[in-house]
Amino acid sequence: MRRLPLVVVAVLIATTLMAALLRGRVNRVARERAAAASARSAVPSPAARQPSGLGVGVPPAGVEVRPGAARMLHGDARHTNRAVGRIPAARPALVWSRDVGGPIEGQVVASPDEQSLYASSLGGTLTALAREDGAVKWTFPLGDRSYGTPCVGDDGTIYIGSDAKKLFAVGADGKLKWTLETEGDADTSAALAKDGTIVFAAGRMVYGVTPLGYVKWRFAAKRKVFSSPAIATDGRVFFGSQDHHAYALSPDGKLAWSVDLGADVDGAPAVGEDGAVFFGTDGDEVVRLEASDGRVAWRARVGGYVRGPISVARDGSALAGVYGPVPREVRLRSSDGGLVGELSIQGTGAREFGIHGGALEDEGGAMAFGAQDDAVYAVGATGEALWSFATGGDVDPPVTLLGDGTLVFGSDDGLVYALRPR
Repeated sequence: MRRLPLVVVAVLIATTLMAALLRGRVNRVARERAAAASARSAVPSPAARQPSGLGVGVPPAGVEVRPGAARMLHGDARHTNRAVGRIPAARPALVWSRDVGGPIEGQVVASPDEQSLYASSLGGTLTALAREDGAVKWTFPLGDRSYGTPCVGDDGTIYIGSDAKKLFAVGADGKLKWTLETEGDADTSAALAKDGTIVFAAGRMVYGVTPLGYVKWRFAAKRKVFSSPAIATDGRVFFGSQDHHAYALSPDGKLAWSVDLGADVDGAPAVGEDGAVFFGTDGDEVVRLEASDGRVAWRARVGGYVRGPISVARDGSALAGVYGPVPREVRLRSSDGGLVGELSIQGTGAREFGIHGGALEDEGGAMAFGAQDDAVYAVGATGEALWSFATGGDVDPPVTLLGDGTLVFGSDDGLVYALRPR
């Protein structure tokens, strides 16, 4: 038998091995593609997740709700975000919109008589608008960007901070009453305690201030506080920090407890009637702490950052906005953190895109919230989608329901919108 030259044998062996490797690679790629397709089909699309369960029917009667339209973030010092009245069941009409000179990150709030609306902006102004037609009544310069929600006292005074490192007290006539210089950007929303104390954060400090602008107390966290403080009915103050801690202070500003939650705590907490304090974190969690001692009752994984203010529905559930990759609004049971329902929007896949805060709940159990897809959504008491309204920019701030059923809110397009039932 004739022997093949060694060179030819080597070439044949190399060719055989190369063919085997190519077949293996093709088969591996095919398997990977099949697995990826299977995984994609296993993940429900936003549309498939639409039967939300966000609504659970008519809420229980006799639950505390602050009367009138919101005059501070989420309508009360506990940040429950409950409204008197009804969200429009059908798509409402746009009755007016007004440019206030810059993107709006804070909630639009009302004067005690609801005849004036107040909006702060990243353009560095506080603007008063007429409720009926949105006409500008006055504009007050804040010296720098303002991210917070104006807080309106019973006497009509508006308290608002800015990145000029100041808290301003502005009269209902648009004239300055006083300013307080702070040690950092005053970019959170103030809340009013029952005794009139104004509580807000600037830099890493949390302040308690009298209605005349005198500092009663201050408390320093270890790092920046982006969280707008919530105040319980007994005067205790709750907030989070970028030092990963949730804090509780006594009414006189002394530390009651702190708990390490393992990630930045930027959103405003909310206080329930059953002793719960709900916090959101950059660890993709909503956490329930016991107000009395800070004990962790449960931690709910929600699959995205929770950076905005949390709401507390009348049945005690926590309502939270969640960032990507699957942005959605979730409803969690107060007792154990179980997922009651959710409503997803179309995401981009980015973790920085989503729904910023907890939904507003009306007296019938319907809800409304804004999202970073530039729209406001309304959901019925039993979870059905009612309508949506598109704007020209992200809608990060909460919406406000006025006494006549008008919804008002701001957008990153710099406009305040007023929607009224048809």
